[in-house]
Amino acid sequence: MPLNFPNAVVTCLKKYVTFSGVASRSEYWWFSLFFGIGYVVFRVLNVPSLVSFWSLALLLPSLAVNVRRLHDTGRSGWWYFAWIILPWELVLLCLPTKTSSNVYLTGRSSSITEDSLSSTSLKCPSCGKMRLPGQSYCMGCGTKFTSE
Repeated sequence: MPLNFPNAVVTCLKKYVTFSGVASRSEYWWFSLFFGIGYVVFRVLNVPSLVSFWSLALLLPSLAVNVRRLHDTGRSGWWYFAWIILPWELVLLCLPTKTSSNVYLTGRSSSITEDSLSSTSLKCPSCGKMRLPGQSYCMGCGTKFTSE
């Protein structure tokens, strides 16, 4: 579910230096807008010390949300440095969430034990992998499940 402006900014500031996990497109772009508005306001007011403070204060959260956004697309955070060679990073940040075979999404769910599995759990019709209650897509092949 997309985040709104204040929730996205608060989420990014709470995860100040959290480089693990994922960030949705809305979380990333709302935080970028927040950063950009502050930067422009301080530049227009011609207050170089506030521009520097703003940039330094939000450097780590900006880098962290970039890395988490790349994780959401199924890529390593090291792809952040792709802009050095070609300006591909912007394209990568616009890509949708990758649900199939995304190793970074596994940290989002709680741990699953043998005791938490029930015999009533269904299997994926495409690959046969165990489907857990409430799961909307297959973690193995990415097939989207429809309501039954």
